[in-house]
Amino acid sequence: MPPHHVSRFSDKALRSIAYIFSIKLKHIYHEHVQNEHRDFYKSVIWAKYFLKPKLIDTSFKRKIINRFGKIGTKMIKIPKEAYGHTVVAIYEV
Repeated sequence: MPPHHVSRFSDKALRSIAYIFSIKLKHIYHEHVQNEHRDFYKSVIWAKYFLKPKLIDTSFKRKIINRFGKIGTKMIKIPKEAYGHTVVAIYEV
């Protein structure tokens, strides 16, 4: 059931749900990076080269990295196995 954008739930967390509620996890499906998300995906990879992930980062360094990211992201290739932001876990009761 929606919502299908589970944000920061890892595969381990989705497996734990099955264990906690005594249900069977049938499958975890990760959507590939969609065309409309390719630039965002590349910008995240670019920023990870230089910065540690933070929930909120308004630093000057972040702003500079993001500004140069418009050039740097052109060099980043998205691997075929890269996940998009949508994941679906199928459980059986």
